[in-house]
Amino acid sequence: MTMFRNKKKVIIIFCIIIIISLILYITTVVINFFTKDRTTKEITVGINPVVATKSIMTYQEPITVILENKEKKEILQKKQVSEENLQDREELEEKQVIEEKLQECFKIETNITPEEQMNEEKKEINVETVTEEAKQLEETKQPEEIQNAVITENEIFPTVGKIEIPQTGVNIPILNQVTVEGMKNAPCLLYATGKLNENGNNLIVGHNFRNGTIFSDNKNLQLGDKIFVTTLDGNRVEYTIYNKFVTTAEDVSYIKRDTQNKPEITLSCCTDDDEYRIIILAKI
Repeated sequence: MTMFRNKKKVIIIFCIIIIISLILYITTVVINFFTKDRTTKEITVGINPVVATKSIMTYQEPITVILENKEKKEILQKKQVSEENLQDREELEEKQVIEEKLQECFKIETNITPEEQMNEEKKEINVETVTEEAKQLEETKQPEEIQNAVITENEIFPTVGKIEIPQTGVNIPILNQVTVEGMKNAPCLLYATGKLNENGNNLIVGHNFRNGTIFSDNKNLQLGDKIFVTTLDGNRVEYTIYNKFVTTAEDVSYIKRDTQNKPEITLSCCTDDDEYRIIILAKI
């Protein structure tokens, strides 16, 4: 009887121990569940907790800095590439503008038939041939020696100065832009890197009427011949021809050239058959 009671006590004690252990385990699980950081749990899902914790705590800031530096570097590279592309595009557009202007000018020249050119009378631009009212107006506005406009019966053409070529007897104004009617009266300034008679190249184009007017006799000019250009303010510069050649209408390589920071001029006109261009380069 005593032995049975002892066994019963042992069983009761064992059950109590088991119950207490279960209670402690359940309590621990519940506490851990409510106190565990859910943010850390979301970050470390599918990742080794030790590796994730180490990456977050130890390497988060350096990684951020590296990413920021990489992003800045990429922005700088893109900006540099963009600037280079912009510069290339501007140079290309400038070249295209030059080509379009030259082609337009040459198209104007070829629109005049040889018969019209041969029948064109030799002209001498003279502002005094206009009406008395226009003459008085010009004398009032422009007291300088070089008139700032060529006046015809139909239009007034502003000028930038005049050109003298003693070898061919040319002494006429230079118009400040290319127009169909304007080129019938005088050569025109087609392209300029700066002001006339200042550093850079200035392209002056004129018709070859084959009758001695404007640039008709440019084919007879030789290396060493002189050309004089006078601006509206009276600045007269002597140029010496140092190169002369014939090229196609599409060739614009001679226009944007290195002038060693000195003034140069370029004269362009058609050959007698209108197929090519006579180019004359002159410098001081």
